[in-house]
Amino acid sequence: MSPPRLADRLLTWFCAPHLREEVLGDLHERYTLRVKSVGEANAQRRYWLDMLAYVRPEFIRRQPEQYPQSTNTTMLRNYLKIAWRNVLRYKLNSALTITGLALGLACGLLMILHVREELNYDKGFSKADRIYRITSENIGEKNRQWAATSPILGIEMQQAIPAIQTVARFHRPYPDRVFSYVPSNGVTKQFEEKTGFFVDSTVVDVFDLSFVKGDPQTALKQQDAIVLTEAMAAKYFGNENPLGKRIQDDLDKRPLTVTGVIKPYSFPTHLQFDYLISMSTYYNHADKGDLENRGWAGFYNYILLNNSASRSDVEKRIPEFMVKFYEAKGETRKEILATRRTPIQPITDIHLHSKLEKEMGPNSDITYVYVFSIAALFILLLAAVNFINMATAQAFNRMKEVGVRKVLGARKGQLIRQFLGESFILTLLATIGAFLLFRLAIPLYNDLAARTLRVEQLFTPSNVLLLVLLIGLISLVAGFYPALFISNFTPVNSLKGKKSQVSSVTLVRKGLIVFQFSVSVFMIFSTLVVYRQMKFFQTKDLGFDQDQVVAVKLYGREMWEKANTLQQEFQKNSAITSVARISTLPGDRFSTDMLAPLGKSEDASQLRFMWADENTLPVLKIRMKAGRNFVRRTENAHFPVILNEAAAKALKLDSPIGQKAVSLGDTGEIVGIVSDFHFASLHNTVDPLVIVQHPGQANYFLLKISGNKLTETLQYAQSTLARLSPGSLFSYTFLDEKMARLYDSEKRVGNVLNVFAIFAMFISCMGLFGLTAYAVQVRTKEVGVRKVLGATVTGIIALLSRDFLRLVLIATVLASPVAWWAMNSWLNDFAYHIDIEWWMVGISGLLAVVIAFLTVSFQTVKAALMNPVKSLRSE
Repeated sequence: MSPPRLADRLLTWFCAPHLREEVLGDLHERYTLRVKSVGEANAQRRYWLDMLAYVRPEFIRRQPEQYPQSTNTTMLRNYLKIAWRNVLRYKLNSALTITGLALGLACGLLMILHVREELNYDKGFSKADRIYRITSENIGEKNRQWAATSPILGIEMQQAIPAIQTVARFHRPYPDRVFSYVPSNGVTKQFEEKTGFFVDSTVVDVFDLSFVKGDPQTALKQQDAIVLTEAMAAKYFGNENPLGKRIQDDLDKRPLTVTGVIKPYSFPTHLQFDYLISMSTYYNHADKGDLENRGWAGFYNYILLNNSASRSDVEKRIPEFMVKFYEAKGETRKEILATRRTPIQPITDIHLHSKLEKEMGPNSDITYVYVFSIAALFILLLAAVNFINMATAQAFNRMKEVGVRKVLGARKGQLIRQFLGESFILTLLATIGAFLLFRLAIPLYNDLAARTLRVEQLFTPSNVLLLVLLIGLISLVAGFYPALFISNFTPVNSLKGKKSQVSSVTLVRKGLIVFQFSVSVFMIFSTLVVYRQMKFFQTKDLGFDQDQVVAVKLYGREMWEKANTLQQEFQKNSAITSVARISTLPGDRFSTDMLAPLGKSEDASQLRFMWADENTLPVLKIRMKAGRNFVRRTENAHFPVILNEAAAKALKLDSPIGQKAVSLGDTGEIVGIVSDFHFASLHNTVDPLVIVQHPGQANYFLLKISGNKLTETLQYAQSTLARLSPGSLFSYTFLDEKMARLYDSEKRVGNVLNVFAIFAMFISCMGLFGLTAYAVQVRTKEVGVRKVLGATVTGIIALLSRDFLRLVLIATVLASPVAWWAMNSWLNDFAYHIDIEWWMVGISGLLAVVIAFLTVSFQTVKAALMNPVKSLRSE
């Protein structure tokens, strides 16, 4: 028989507090009497009417309070003041917390920018969601997928599949070009240009070329037209207007007219170029057979789909199109469908998910994005863990403050909000520090990771939002547990300063230390494995000699015509022990073609080819396995070939020496077998290789130099070239440096991991240092008593260090199997790699223990050496 609850709630809400109790009492009294006299139903109805009768100004109007409550602003001001006072009062703790968090945030910001840039490759094109690259895949014993395809593949596909709106093709000039410009009153400017393409005029629209000068509609439609980037235009023309001026292609002796200047892309893209030449220029000079060759992987075909079309619409029709396309080449439908695929690849997938044959350039790997993301997360977690440990340790110093607040009426929620607010303030201070560190670290990081990150990139709307969320999340993660822990202090224990010896926070803190050092051991171990693998790359016997071998580029018709004379002149220098000619350098992409034993066309195999002279194998010290080296070839003789062991195996030849092989329209004798040597990176096993004695196809001289006169020898080679071929450019590279560049991406990852492993260890040690300081402070009196009773300095150091070092050992045990598994998975990506050995785990753990001991010992030694009298007076 209670009155209606809803009516009571409404009255409690609108009725002034000073009248509320009296009014409710009257209503309840009347309700009880009415239930007895008129029944419960009538009493409840009358109760509602009575309640509504109080809805009048005199019952609603509030009285001014004698002791007004603090407003939110006042409380906030109070929280800020208390937080700031605590920052100043506990300087060491505050400095360690803020510095650790600032370091973690700065590392996190760098990683976030790095990862976002990786993930944003090619997403800046306005039609990125509709641009695809046509690739091709040969299905057989060894599948190969090609980034480049036939010159007419895209055009015919567009005609057969209406969903394709536009085709845009790129063709890379071979070999690298040398351009020159002769100013009207100046010295000829001549440069080697490695990044440029012949392109269709449709590239302008499909890939959003932004013209600074020139007409976008016609710039790439004219024959012998070239469009330059701003940087390249400035290199050749300085402040002159480049439009209409002519650049000479020194290799083909072809003048090119500048018809446009374009801006570089403002976003990351796999399309890297300094110049673009109109496709009609290439068509005017190229062999017609090549242009219609359906099997030549010489063009990069990009397609733009219609607005209404989807990828699946195109892919459904590709098999039927392939049959028609390759039937013209004489293949049957069954052969085509069994041996070929023509996938289309979203342009946004190329940078992180594509490692095909004949890529435009080296791509990255999604694995490294995961690695950097995990590293960033670890660093941020380490900083947050530091925050939690330091805050919970410091909490005992604030027990009395909490007790007083609770006695004065502070509720648990208010205390949690207060300490969360303090956490937010510290995070904010750390964020300011992180920005400063980030600003200072950007140039160093760009050098280390070969990036072009800029400070401005941080201030895009999405990044700012991400940053705000990150700060909020860290404040919450780092501050919530300490806030909850502190707010749970009972007022009596707080005011007495009683600390639980085995509280849950102690276990949590130990667990967090174990986590911190587990991450540190993991990163130390990873760094060690990466370092060893990089060392392995540098020291592994590749099967050929790369030391003191200089490759001089053969440029232009004049240089090729005088190749024999140049070779003889180079050999006159006593420091040059031998000179050879070669088509492709080890470390470069070797072309592939079919080769079959004579009369066994069914055993034909697609192999890599290298053209060389009789000096190449001796210069590179490639070991003969069977047969002989090339000898000087008589004119009009067939081109003899030498196979490596993998090629002999691929061709299924038991006794290959003396057998004939057919390739590229010529039949040559197999005169030798060489041991497999690593002419490509150690990511892959050695491919089958055919070495053809055809120095006319060579693009490089190989100079084997002895002694220490490297500079003088190069000057001699340059002057010889200038004397015999005055218009040629002297360009050279060292073979060992070229091979080392194959592992640049791994080297960069190793560099970044090194730095972040140091930071991880540093942040962990900062936390350990702070906790040791706290532990020493708490046990100062105990230390004094022990010293009075005869404890030695060593014994006290061991006493204070033992607990922390035990945690580091536990972390080592926990982290080792995880680190072993992760790094073993990474190593499996290489065909040749080191084996992980037990001592690597031991060194990682030992290093962590030694660093932890050094960190702890600063405080423990200080405590152990303290005068016992001072120790006993400390509390």
